[in-house]
Amino acid sequence: MKLYIMRHGQAQISAPSDSERALTILGQEQTAIMAKWLRNTAPSFDVSFVSPYKRALQTFDIVSQQVHMSGHHYCLEELTPESNPSTCGDALLAYCAEHKATNALAVSHLPLVGLVINDLCRGDFVPAFTTSSIACLDIDLEEWQGRLLWHRTLDDVLMGA
Repeated sequence: MKLYIMRHGQAQISAPSDSERALTILGQEQTAIMAKWLRNTAPSFDVSFVSPYKRALQTFDIVSQQVHMSGHHYCLEELTPESNPSTCGDALLAYCAEHKATNALAVSHLPLVGLVINDLCRGDFVPAFTTSSIACLDIDLEEWQGRLLWHRTLDDVLMGA
């Protein structure tokens, strides 16, 4: 199974609460570029996950306009920035196993995106997640662990990588 983990686009610096920070215009543009690129890499997802924070929800909405999302969609508290990476990874893999997913997408935040990869891949190099960047993990649902296949940033995509 492939698990795609995406960090939200650039967000406002301040808002009444961290959960209410919205994407900036630049963040919306960054996300749209990455979503169009992702459509060519993984045009559909069996299962999708998103943090309940506004900027993640907005990022997910932009991506979902470019790629097909099945009916299995979850908004998870486990994807908020300060969540426990092990608990988050277990939740993602449990839902993926339940639905026999082949492709899943999770949209979340720093520092969690890197920590979840570190937890699921047990020692693989953990990429530095810039806004709107995406990593792809090859997950073995029987072993409950994965391997980092690739990581793409906006700069990588703009340069044709």
